[in-house]
Amino acid sequence: MIELTPEQWQAVERGEPVRLVDDTTHDTYILMRAEVYEQTAGVLQPPADEAASLIQPAMLRAQQAFWRDLPELLKDRRNHGKWVAYHGDERVGFGRDDGELYRTCLQHGLERGEFYVARIRERDVPPWEPTFLEQSLYEATDLRPDDAPPSSA
Repeated sequence: MIELTPEQWQAVERGEPVRLVDDTTHDTYILMRAEVYEQTAGVLQPPADEAASLIQPAMLRAQQAFWRDLPELLKDRRNHGKWVAYHGDERVGFGRDDGELYRTCLQHGLERGEFYVARIRERDVPPWEPTFLEQSLYEATDLRPDDAPPSSA
């Protein structure tokens, strides 16, 4: 159970989002009134047809190749939890983490937006379909310029 301080309750009542950190997992959450979320949800999440049109063609092709291969990748239990990278219709390789695969792709001369890196796990929707953020909302200030972009896992 998460307990809010009086200051946090006041911020929520004013319609301001409150950042909370789970002491056990260190995951960050944003708490806000439902009305505030509903007003901003359209800004945070474009409609599905619009979201797909925002994906660069090279990235979409790599995502589709991953989606095509995912059932076969999941058949081998040793693949579960590993990371995989795709460029176009081709699998670039496997890695222990996404950073390793980003470095590999960049070392091969691939540009960001031309390849897709994902964790091999069961999925209900293809990667090009919009989904709600599961762990936290990132702000532009949360990333340093030299950080690799968050992967779609």
